[in-house]
Amino acid sequence: MRHFRAALALAEAQSFTRAADMLGIVPSALTETIKQIEADGGVRLFDRDARPVTPTEAGREFLVAARRVVSDFEAALHDLRRVGGVERGAVTVAAAPSVVLFHLAPALTRFRAAHPAVEVTVHDDIAERVGSLVLERVADFGIAEPWHLTDQLSYEPFHVDPFVLVCHRDHPLAGRAAVDLAEIPAGEVISLDQHTGTGKLIAAAPEIPPAFRAGPLRAHGTIAQLTMISQGMGVALMPKLAASVLQSPAVRRVGLRDVSLRRTLCIVTRARIGLSPAAEALLDCLRPLGSIDQD
Repeated sequence: MRHFRAALALAEAQSFTRAADMLGIVPSALTETIKQIEADGGVRLFDRDARPVTPTEAGREFLVAARRVVSDFEAALHDLRRVGGVERGAVTVAAAPSVVLFHLAPALTRFRAAHPAVEVTVHDDIAERVGSLVLERVADFGIAEPWHLTDQLSYEPFHVDPFVLVCHRDHPLAGRAAVDLAEIPAGEVISLDQHTGTGKLIAAAPEIPPAFRAGPLRAHGTIAQLTMISQGMGVALMPKLAASVLQSPAVRRVGLRDVSLRRTLCIVTRARIGLSPAAEALLDCLRPLGSIDQD
């Protein structure tokens, strides 16, 4: 890297004396470094007889590559410094919206109090995207239902979330403590896209009637379901945490007596690849907030 920096400094300063001063070395040392590069490459990089000193055609090509190498090295070094320690690191987390509200936000409050210099980025998305963000190394870890069946990801159970009926406060079932599936009007069900973790669970559950999986109204996510329910447009089956994201007095949650359906939220990490100290520290704040005993 020293040789690349020497060539770039000489090209910028156009003088051995000024370039050496920029590098904090004596001109003779810079001259020797340039000669070493030229000897290894078998071609002259600079016209020393010209005033100012200018690169040859071969030198100009070399400088393009040198700038790229130095830039990549500095970027890698910057990333290394960011993740190398918990006090000055960076963490990116991907999670379902309900996890952000009920688990990640409280964990971040504690984490930020202990490590205020750490940069934290949060992506809220559906389970499929959460897993993809971890796979693509965009996120250090995620919290969502298992989606990608691959040995490249590791899933650590974190929280079990039972399903409930969600309806408008004026719905006939709104005042009940719990209901059976048979009491829920199938024609009122707002179904959920099966490209979401929750939709996938409902589609695979044998106790859920087919009419509940493809109602007259369909949503891509639970936020859309909740918004429609708050306007009295229908009812839905969804995990209890997800049903609590929309803090609206118009929405009611009712227990399900004859449904054992639950979603298991997991900590998603890349298999066989360790986390940075900062990411581990955030997970230490997050794990106690789940419903599953981590001991």
